[in-house]
Formats: sequence, C-alpha cells, structure tokens
Amino acid sequence: MQPYFMNFHVKGEVAGTLLMKSPEPKLLVDISPEPATQAQAPGFRYPARVCFTVREHQLIKRFQSLISIGDVIEAHGSFAQTGYLPQGNRHVDTIFEMRSFQQRSVKIPELTYGGHIFSLPHSCLPN
Repeated sequence: MQPYFMNFHVKGEVAGTLLMKSPEPKLLVDISPEPATQAQAPGFRYPARVCFTVREHQLIKRFQSLISIGDVIEAHGSFAQTGYLPQGNRHVDTIFEMRSFQQRSVKIPELTYGGHIFSLPHSCLPN
C-alpha cells in the first residue's frame, strides 16, 4: 500500500468521546456534521460521524476540561494512511490525528418554566 499524508480542517458537533489508556493514552473524538432528526435516525442523535484521535497528553487534558457532547468545535490535524493498525477488535488503515481545536459554540441547556421545556430549533444556534 502506498502511504499517504494530508492535513484536515473540520467543523462539527462533538458526538462522543472515549479515552483509551493503554499502552499510551489516546482520546477518540467522534465529530458529526449535524445532529439527525428523529425521522432520519430514531433514537440515535448522531448517525453520521467521523472518529478523530488525540494523542498529545496536554491536548487531551484541555479537550476534556473544555468540551462536552453537543459542543461545536473546529479542529485541525493530519490524515495518515500507511497500513493496517489495530483499533479495538479490528484493523483500520486511516488515522485522523487532531492536533488543535477551538470551541465554536456550546450546547444550549434546556430552559424550563412552569413545567414547560423551551428550546431553540437547531437552525437558530450560533455557528
């Protein structure tokens, strides 16, 4: 297989994270271009997502302290395709390594008053 390398710039909503502690810490971050509607994916908010890997210890700590599920981030990093690497119980040939990120917006909490829940449509949320 011919090795490939490229840079990426992505903006999306954080759909999930998973910290893998061995042998070296890695934070897996799922980013979605947008949440799905109930009609598109009943019971599943983020069917379209891409997994990014954070390897730098300080960046992992910063990410975990600043970002939560539903936050919109803009991230930069590298894309490497070199060969098959173990990833859980399968092997992947492409790794997206996140090297930097910025928080673009945070999830707006639900507002409740008198037993009613008020929320903004997703289209009204800031970029």
